[in-house]
Amino acid sequence: MVDQISHDYDTAMLDMLQIIWGEGCLSPGGPQAVREIMGGIDLSGKRVLDIGCGIGGLDQVLVELGAANVMGVDVGAPLIARARQRVTDDRISFKVIAPEKPLPFADASFDIVFTKDAWLHVIDKRALLREVHRVLKPGGRLAGGDWMKGPGPFSADMLYFIELEGIPYHPTTLTDYGLMLHEFGFEDVKLVDTNAWYCDLAKRELARMWGELFDLMTQSLGAEMRDHFIEDWRMMTVVLDRGELRPGRLWARKS
Repeated sequence: MVDQISHDYDTAMLDMLQIIWGEGCLSPGGPQAVREIMGGIDLSGKRVLDIGCGIGGLDQVLVELGAANVMGVDVGAPLIARARQRVTDDRISFKVIAPEKPLPFADASFDIVFTKDAWLHVIDKRALLREVHRVLKPGGRLAGGDWMKGPGPFSADMLYFIELEGIPYHPTTLTDYGLMLHEFGFEDVKLVDTNAWYCDLAKRELARMWGELFDLMTQSLGAEMRDHFIEDWRMMTVVLDRGELRPGRLWARKS
């Protein structure tokens, strides 16, 4: 039974996500999504903090876009170990941080805080945003995206999807993100619901899993995990269609 398979970001899921989204990428849209999020933000000479960096693929995009220095942090020590193995650019560094704890950086340390689909694992998002505000320089920017949820309680289908994912889900709504950003004094807050974009993309990803990626998934993951992830993606399209899983993007500026 697929619901008896144990996995996490340290094992088959890492390989699966990179098959779908590209080397080093653990979130939808891969490098192009980073370029879209950072569009209009001048990274030249900037120091960037990536909270929830995974294995560092998106940090490589940030330096390609002009960042002078990127500090990637994650609570997963195995993820950081793999990031250090695969990224050799001396403009990028990585650090393991403790979950649900203050960030280990001085006030006003960064020009930009970036994140991509990682904060759904954080329980206390208010505390996290307080820390983001603290470590940003005056005028510094927050830019990123997250997997959010609709306003209602989770259905049985959503709970089944989370079970298939096998990783902790603590999503909030896009509206709540906006309220918290204003609460901590952020300005120029911009929120964009990208549910429709990923509804379409996830269905195309599922079709690729049944088609061109089927043999690669079998070779890389084995038949059992291949079938597990196909079921995972099928259920993801269900909860995306219902609006229970709602990817979104957000931008804000520290005054």
